[in-house]
Amino acid sequence: MQTPAGRSGLAALLAASLLLGIAFRNLWLADMEWKSDERTMFEASQRLGVSEPWPWTGMQSGVGLPNPGMSLWAFAGLARVSGARDPLTLARAVTILNSAALALLLLFALLRPEAGERPAWLWATGLAAVNPGAVQLQRKIWAQSILPAFCLATVYGWWNRRTRWGAFLWGAIGACLGQIHMSGLFFVPALAAWTALFDRRAGEERPVRWRWWLIGSAVAGWPLVPWSATVLRHAGAGGSFAWSEALVPRFWGEWLLHLAGLQTAHSLGRRGFLDWIEGPRLAGSRTYLVAALVVLSSALVLVAVAGAGRELWSRRSAWRGLLAGDPSTGLLQNAAFLGFGVLLTASGSRVHPHYLLVAYPLTYLWLARAALLKPRGQRLLLALWLVQVLLSAAFLTYVHASGGSPGGDYGVSYSWQAPGH
Repeated sequence: MQTPAGRSGLAALLAASLLLGIAFRNLWLADMEWKSDERTMFEASQRLGVSEPWPWTGMQSGVGLPNPGMSLWAFAGLARVSGARDPLTLARAVTILNSAALALLLLFALLRPEAGERPAWLWATGLAAVNPGAVQLQRKIWAQSILPAFCLATVYGWWNRRTRWGAFLWGAIGACLGQIHMSGLFFVPALAAWTALFDRRAGEERPVRWRWWLIGSAVAGWPLVPWSATVLRHAGAGGSFAWSEALVPRFWGEWLLHLAGLQTAHSLGRRGFLDWIEGPRLAGSRTYLVAALVVLSSALVLVAVAGAGRELWSRRSAWRGLLAGDPSTGLLQNAAFLGFGVLLTASGSRVHPHYLLVAYPLTYLWLARAALLKPRGQRLLLALWLVQVLLSAAFLTYVHASGGSPGGDYGVSYSWQAPGH
């Protein structure tokens, strides 16, 4: 990036990332997932405030407890704004929202981070655009699928946490994260606690405006009170603590799997995933090119992590400072990777792949910073970016041709359930 050619190359890659990211999220949208969850969200978007009152609780979560009502309210609002009267139009509103979030992430990466950290943010933006798991999750009528825009607004508020408006925005949007999906009820406290513990800069810089963060949290977070009362009345419904989950580092395993693009394995299911990686088929014969890409993507992530591990081991005398993560980029990254991970694991709840959406775009930032610790890190990131472009294209092509993955979590796609198909 220090030479004109390097800057031009990165600019071209970022432009390609934005265009591809938008295309991947909007191409063949009729092939979207269409199961009971998506039906419920769409039907709620049409009824709430029209024929039904606004509820305090939403759909049942993976841990057996109902999500807060905002998980449904958000889609009702999105339907009003977009004028959606059918599932495809509502899904298009989701993908447009996520495309806008991607464009705003690029703008943030160009303008806000510290100069020394800007390359990592720019590479994180490129990876966020083309990661197969991100593409798959951001094409759904699902509460988690609209998190990226809210996550980015939370990050922006946090970045300006020493101003009244920034702290207020951080608190208010952060409170919304936990109400859209309960993973936010772990990420937001982790970010606040990590900031309180480690953001202790001396000098003339103003302190974090905690009072305004609390005001913002209260203004947007009050619906959690009636939600909590409803949950407590049904305390036996689920959400029990499991030692088997608290003692297993599943969070960090899912973190690495997502970065490698292997969220697709969860989506397609075992049979669908094996069928996918045998392709693409030429003249009816298996090529296993997708399998090669999956292996290569996983290897590149592991190489980046291993290289960063060796580099950090050589700096072990400075671990205390690295844990704090000064400047802001490191602090934010560590709050997600360590604070959020430890808090969610300690809850004893099963960690599902989509929980990581609430840490957008910090998963990709973590990998980019890890890779850039080594001199050839940019080459590794470029190779990973290229591989994941191909994997995302292969994933979309597969579900388009096969109608989804009937035996997996993806299910039969919306287009293949249409009358007359």
